[in-house]
Amino acid sequence: MTEKSSRVMAARGTYSYDTVGANPGAVHFLTTIIIAFNVFFAILGATMLALGFWLTLDITFKNWVIDLGMERFWVGVYILMAAGVLVMLQSFFGICGAFQRKGRMLVVFCGSLVICFVLEIVGGTYMLANGIQHSLIEDWLHNRFYHFIDVFDQDEGARRIMNIIQQYVGCCGVEGVMDYTRWHKVVPETCFDQVTGNVWYLSGTGSVGCVRKFTSYLEGKAGWIAGLAFFLAFFQIFSFFAAFCLIKLKRDYQKSQEYLDR
Repeated sequence: MTEKSSRVMAARGTYSYDTVGANPGAVHFLTTIIIAFNVFFAILGATMLALGFWLTLDITFKNWVIDLGMERFWVGVYILMAAGVLVMLQSFFGICGAFQRKGRMLVVFCGSLVICFVLEIVGGTYMLANGIQHSLIEDWLHNRFYHFIDVFDQDEGARRIMNIIQQYVGCCGVEGVMDYTRWHKVVPETCFDQVTGNVWYLSGTGSVGCVRKFTSYLEGKAGWIAGLAFFLAFFQIFSFFAAFCLIKLKRDYQKSQEYLDR
């Protein structure tokens, strides 16, 4: 073995992946952070997928969506369910890539992380725009419920869906009981509390309309899955930068090896 080769081998012996371009604990810290984050992400992804199934498999709610013609509500749910599946898959690449320090797996992890982030933001925003109070869904429900009241006496389907909603969520008409009297309609029995016999009302606000009460009911369902999506997206930002730093450390190490080979 030549003197030059001996110097190269000795120099290589002083290099380790953990110490290239950082203090000795940097890589270990980043690895731990990425693995911990991804275990957490896998749990949240599974939870988001479970919430999606909870919404889509709720027979009562599903029938209301169909009867109201509100199928567009499912768009946001399906986007977030897809994000949940991808998050669990992404977590596999993140954990394996960090533990084994495989650069390509970490690159795949970062790419899938960006896709997941976009899906979560888009899906969560869509759910908030079409599933909570003071959102776009309110104007749509106004028109829909007014149509049902207009044909209440002639259309059995419209009468059935209005009666079911009024009784189940505790509301009356679009904005209140006056919607029926204004249109010279007989106020249905479902507009009255079966216990007190009074029209459904809230203290301080008076008669409760179905737009307000139904969007409040929707909010209880859409709010959970949208909130979880935004919560997940927030922490994915930190995981992305941790993976990026780990990839950079690996590339610095590879460059150092190329330098020693010269």
